[in-house]
Amino acid sequence: MDLKQQMVLAHQMMSGFEIPMMPAEIVELQRLFSSTEFPDMQEVASIIERNTVLSGEVIKLANQPIFLRKGADQVKSIKGALDALGVGRVKNLVIGLGFKAQVKGHVFDALIDHSLDIARVSAAVSRWVDGVDADEAYLAGLFHNAGAFILAMKFDDYEDFFYKTITHCYSGLAREAQRYKVSHNVYGLLISKKWNLDNVFSQVILVHHQKDLSKIANEKVRTLVAIIQLANAIVSEVSFDTYLGSEVREMSENAQQELLIAPDVVSEIRLSVMSNSL
Repeated sequence: MDLKQQMVLAHQMMSGFEIPMMPAEIVELQRLFSSTEFPDMQEVASIIERNTVLSGEVIKLANQPIFLRKGADQVKSIKGALDALGVGRVKNLVIGLGFKAQVKGHVFDALIDHSLDIARVSAAVSRWVDGVDADEAYLAGLFHNAGAFILAMKFDDYEDFFYKTITHCYSGLAREAQRYKVSHNVYGLLISKKWNLDNVFSQVILVHHQKDLSKIANEKVRTLVAIIQLANAIVSEVSFDTYLGSEVREMSENAQQELLIAPDVVSEIRLSVMSNSL
């Protein structure tokens, strides 16, 4: 079944099923960011503060080592978070945090935890890559498996199958499509449209299982996909250890070649993951 057929089927299968809606605060922030290149920080802070869950998530994220400047004081307020993150970064980060908040409690915890792990590691990998900011990598990592959240909500047996798409990153996607008629990357594309993500992130969601990275024409998309794939390999190695399969190892090698990242850098990031310092 080709992509067009899957998209048609996905729309049909989503009939009567509601995709998680954006919180009103994120809708308002998107309008604000689209209306001006330099939004007023006080207005941005005021909008975020209306949503206590989102506020807490933003402050928590601003205190993570991947975003907090070395030697800086701990962030305790939205204004402090905006100062630490920068308004430009917040545009991407709050969308991801809003999505996390909307699906929490509706899917198995391991799926959310895995997406957060990939987001954090992707942001860490981006430090070694030109042309991609940490917030872009974080958003791409957090949303790359967005379609898996839909499958988890629709099918009670999806949790067991989800791990197969991690350890069998190439063949698992075809098996998933065979079992559920539509694979999670196609459902993810629907979510990206619903949440008004930039086209770059929509493409990343759609092709993040691509084996031959050279087939991805858009350089930014190709780089983000490689970052996500390397992050998946690192997280899989830390999480599954000896259960790491040949497909994940091949994916890691392909991503490292695309990103021109040395093995010692990968080892450094892996150690940071294992010590929970990301």
